[in-house]
Amino acid sequence: MIRHRWTALAVLATFTLAGCTGDGKAKTSAGGQVENPNAPASSAPAAKSFEDLSKALGIAVPDGYVRQPDKVGDTGPSNLDKAIDDDGGDDAREVLTRARFVRGYQRMWSRSNDDEIVVYVYQFADKAGALEYTSRLTADPGAPTDGGSTGRFAVPGIDGAVGVNGSDASFATSSVTFVKGPYSVQMVVNSSSPTGLETLATALAEEQYSRL
Repeated sequence: MIRHRWTALAVLATFTLAGCTGDGKAKTSAGGQVENPNAPASSAPAAKSFEDLSKALGIAVPDGYVRQPDKVGDTGPSNLDKAIDDDGGDDAREVLTRARFVRGYQRMWSRSNDDEIVVYVYQFADKAGALEYTSRLTADPGAPTDGGSTGRFAVPGIDGAVGVNGSDASFATSSVTFVKGPYSVQMVVNSSSPTGLETLATALAEEQYSRL
């Protein structure tokens, strides 16, 4: 089963972006700015249904990865209650309601128990709500422990995107989080080795950005 949304960014709790207990708040830091307010506004047509949102997640993945049916790993459509559960924070209902969450969708591809691609697309009533929630997700990660490591990387193709790598001896993850129009998006790639993950996460995020 896919872990709480925050935890899915870096499955080991020692290097999650905001911690699965909901300690991270919707704050924007110098290292976690999700969008330059002076940059040209990105726009995207608002989905009118879960079906519309699902179609936007039809990205191409590398050979060997198999798209999993909705509900596998608790993926598929996300209403407010599911988004609250996936967030995992004690204040999730308050935050998502204030940001005017509309609907969400998750999709997963896998080629082994270790190799997974997971994308989350959350739709809000407007861009301001998407920015607020994305700032919560991209809060500075805590100090790694138990031999884990974490670090940010640049995603030049998407203005304001935040890339994060995390790894320990047996697990690695790379994620890209960004906003486009009313959408808050996370692209997460997990494996047993960090080799190639950053490049893959970046390429998939850029394709997802272009499809919204």
